[in-house]
Amino acid sequence: MRDFAAFIMRSRLHAIAIAGLFGVLSLKVLPFALLSAAALGLVALRKGWLEGAVVAIGAAVVVGAGFFLMELRPGLNFPVVFALWLPLLICAEVLRRTESQGLALLMVGLTVGLFVLGMHLVTGDVVAFWQSWLRRAVAAVPGATVQGFERDGTLRLMNGLIAVLYGIGLMFSLLCARWLQSLVYNPGGFGPEFQRLRLPRLALPVVVGAIWASGTVSQILVADLLMVAVMIYFFAGLAIVHALVAFRRLHWTWSAPPYVALIFAPQYAVVGLALVGAFDALIDFRTRVRKR
Repeated sequence: MRDFAAFIMRSRLHAIAIAGLFGVLSLKVLPFALLSAAALGLVALRKGWLEGAVVAIGAAVVVGAGFFLMELRPGLNFPVVFALWLPLLICAEVLRRTESQGLALLMVGLTVGLFVLGMHLVTGDVVAFWQSWLRRAVAAVPGATVQGFERDGTLRLMNGLIAVLYGIGLMFSLLCARWLQSLVYNPGGFGPEFQRLRLPRLALPVVVGAIWASGTVSQILVADLLMVAVMIYFFAGLAIVHALVAFRRLHWTWSAPPYVALIFAPQYAVVGLALVGAFDALIDFRTRVRKR
């Protein structure tokens, strides 16, 4: 991976080629959008947002050409990777200037929160919007219907779930970019920086207040913002686990259980780690363990 990161940073043309290629592949296989965003984030972290914007424009030409030439997935009216690039440049610039993954995560949460609010304002009825979108998306899938989403209540949570996936993808791409940067320019630096990831203490009462205030608007908006809060504190909780393992000088396998839980019981693992991250604002687990 070090050679891959060095290849991206070799020249502007190399960065455009990699970000554009993965962007085109994401038109068929969505996870490639994360790799495209990570390549762009690597450039932005090393050379700044302006150089990242130039690379994004060049890669957008490549992805745009693929968008008009390839047969797309039903329900995708634009390249998903475009929704990642701009906020990623902003979050990468925050991380580059502050060297704080916590503040970068806060920016990710703010971006996703604005997405949630924007969907409510633009659509007027997010449930109806996602119901219509699902019908278009499953139209080409034999035997697929939206009735299952309606019966189990998932449709009412659809806006929040999409927002959470968006935020996880954005933060994953940023962390991947930071890791690639460390391989070339700061070997061994990513782990300690991730272990220091912590949201500002003031963020918790602000988040709780925003969720409480949204109850006067819509219960669906409450659920959406609550899921966004769980998402950002999930990353904080994951960083705490890695930090405690490092402080106690335990084998790296001690940090594996949360990832195993994410595979077999993701809903409980995500909420559990989010609670750890939220309580850290009150208890500060890392400082207590360090003192001991």
